[in-house]
Amino acid sequence: VASVRPGTPDDGPLIGEWEGLIVASGHFRDGILLAPITADAVAALLTGDAPPPETVAFDPSRFD
Repeated sequence: VASVRPGTPDDGPLIGEWEGLIVASGHFRDGILLAPITADAVAALLTGDAPPPETVAFDPSRFD
């Protein structure tokens, strides 16, 4: 059994829009805990609304 849990250099997930894609990745071992807020953010981005303010710090462009 393989277990792949992608993480990021700053240990924060990637939640937001990046180069025309909606990204929800890099949660590492906190994926199950962050699933509700991630789902809210992705749903907001898909409908053209602003994502929850708690997810702004996890914008994927922080690594650009």
